[in-house]
Amino acid sequence: MTRLLSAFLLLFTLSSAQDSWNRLAAAAKLWAFIKYTHPRALASDVDWDRAFTDNTSQCLAAGNDAQFVAALNGMLAGLHDPGTTAMEAAPGAHGPRFLTIRRPDGTTLVRVIQDGARHGGRGAGNGLDLTGAGPVVFDLRDVTDILALDPQSIPVSRPYAEVFLGTRYHSGYAAPDNSGSGGYSSGWEAVPTPPVFFSPNPVTPVFLVNSRTTIPRLAIAIQASGAGAIVSEDPITSDQADLYQTIPVLGHVWARVRTEMLWWYKDGTTGLGANRVLNQTGDAALQSALDIARAGTWPTAPPRTPAVLPTAMLPETTYAQAPYPSLPLRLLAAARIWGVFHFFHPYRYLYGEDWDKVLMDFLPRMAAASNALEYNLAVAAMVTHVHDSHCYLFGDTLNAYFGTGIPPVEVRWIENQPVVTRLLDNTLSGQVHPGDIVTSIDGQPVQDRIDALSPYLAASTPQSLYNKIMQSLLAGPGGSTVRAGFQTADGSVVEISLVRSTTQSAYYPFRSGPVFRLIDSKTGYVDLARLTNDQVDQMFSMFQNTTGFIMDMRGYPNGTAWSIAPRLTDEDQPVNAIFRRNVVAGAPDAQGNFITTYLFTQSLPYTTAPRYHGRTVMLIDDRAISQSEHSGLMYRTANGTSFIGSPTAGANGDVTYFYAPGGIGIYFSGHDVRWPDGSQLQRIGLVPDIAVAPTVAGIRAGRDEILERAVEYMEGP
Repeated sequence: MTRLLSAFLLLFTLSSAQDSWNRLAAAAKLWAFIKYTHPRALASDVDWDRAFTDNTSQCLAAGNDAQFVAALNGMLAGLHDPGTTAMEAAPGAHGPRFLTIRRPDGTTLVRVIQDGARHGGRGAGNGLDLTGAGPVVFDLRDVTDILALDPQSIPVSRPYAEVFLGTRYHSGYAAPDNSGSGGYSSGWEAVPTPPVFFSPNPVTPVFLVNSRTTIPRLAIAIQASGAGAIVSEDPITSDQADLYQTIPVLGHVWARVRTEMLWWYKDGTTGLGANRVLNQTGDAALQSALDIARAGTWPTAPPRTPAVLPTAMLPETTYAQAPYPSLPLRLLAAARIWGVFHFFHPYRYLYGEDWDKVLMDFLPRMAAASNALEYNLAVAAMVTHVHDSHCYLFGDTLNAYFGTGIPPVEVRWIENQPVVTRLLDNTLSGQVHPGDIVTSIDGQPVQDRIDALSPYLAASTPQSLYNKIMQSLLAGPGGSTVRAGFQTADGSVVEISLVRSTTQSAYYPFRSGPVFRLIDSKTGYVDLARLTNDQVDQMFSMFQNTTGFIMDMRGYPNGTAWSIAPRLTDEDQPVNAIFRRNVVAGAPDAQGNFITTYLFTQSLPYTTAPRYHGRTVMLIDDRAISQSEHSGLMYRTANGTSFIGSPTAGANGDVTYFYAPGGIGIYFSGHDVRWPDGSQLQRIGLVPDIAVAPTVAGIRAGRDEILERAVEYMEGP
């Protein structure tokens, strides 16, 4: 292993050519595609991670297309699937052509002309006309190209017999422990073979193959219907079925990848065998096939086995035992991160930058990381490019970097500076005051700490980024002491030592007093960060004679919007949000896309509870994220609830997660959630109808300026 690492490092030192990293990036993208589509990636004898890590040096060292193809085939060999292979393909090549030969004995011979068209697509073959052809033999021996046969060009005597192919699909990204509210799942989808064209003027097709033939899907369907036969020079297997997609890799390099498996026939069995194994070659085999076609009789296909499908989702290996993974595993981290976000992050269209280029930039950065911290920070930095505030990373090294303990003060970004907004320990009164401005941390300017944190925190919006920074600004090891400088109201600066604790939390606001109350006879107030569903009826009872109430959403709620919002409207179950999630499948859609969209709407729940007809406002700021913002969609849909405060975080969509090597957990949004009219929420947030933000002066005076403005609004017309 030491020798391997030394060779890697020498290569990185000597090879600065961008082509090397281009090739590795292309290999990583092919690896990710296969990971989510190839049936054998799930097999017990396949370690798909290792297939990549064992061949990274070869991909980097490749100096031309031929060497790169060899490196890719080294990786693909890990699948133990001879049909999945990389190749050099000349640009502009055409698909296979057919040569139809009418013979004097009344039979028709169809030969396939291959002209190097490994990526010719699945269009109907050129020059195939079998009108009135009678017995037909397709000579497909050694034909390895994907051969798309037009069903209407081969009319047969019997109706369609169903044969289904199985392809993996992923509806969103299912978390390793299946946690979360997104309903994400992986499974198998049945894809039928092409329909057999039944005609009163049929032909009798016989397909002559051998163990090297890629057997067309239509040939399998015709064999299953009994209207034709497959005969072979030697034994064949189901691995020869045309179950492949041809994928561009880089330049003139392509890969043929199995994305489906021969799943089941009507009787629930699977498998593929010849009606007759001829044990002949050359002209003798051809003559036997012609005799079978002319006679129109053949043995039945050999018995098949019951179809059993493996799991559809490839479990991630966390490699948690190595906080500083080996070089190949660090490169695997970049490939894995790229793959998950490329295939499953529904907000990729909002990145505003080239995600492929991010992979190119971070492969060498992962390679250059010299210790566990540098590697973990490289992972965190790569994830920031997805611009999703739901992206929180966890792991011992990163947890230590951002701090596991906090001192007993809450700090928020107010008027473009870090300001103490709350004391978590009353014994600090007289030493630190709400409104004090943080100026230094352990003798260093506070900006140094901000600069050390910001490159590694993923955020949808600037306000969300600063909210995250403030959460970690004074953090550090639990039980340690931080010496912080504070500028007080009179302009003087004091330094105070504060002990960090792991049992305190300033992540969400804490407001004392009743959870809901009457501000006056006409206006109610409820703290949604503390309200529970079993308190909703009591709240409405208290507010029944009011003309409106204020909902404080400066924090995170407890799922109460589903109970409250339906009672704010007389409309029955209006649509409150549009959801979209990525669906990844090995069978592409009509446009050739392997990533498609599952779109659905969400409506307010049905309720028989009494309705409330007063007006409502919701207080918002940068601490409102995810369910907080989704609650805003529901309240605005219900009765046009007004928003007062400052923009929210701008991240919504049922969180899921995966692991990067080193045991680094990475959360992200699994759904694209939009307003009912389809307009964007992510990276914007809820925008206040009345903009008002706290001020340092207001905090020092003990005022809640946002609530004050809401009360003023409620008292107005």
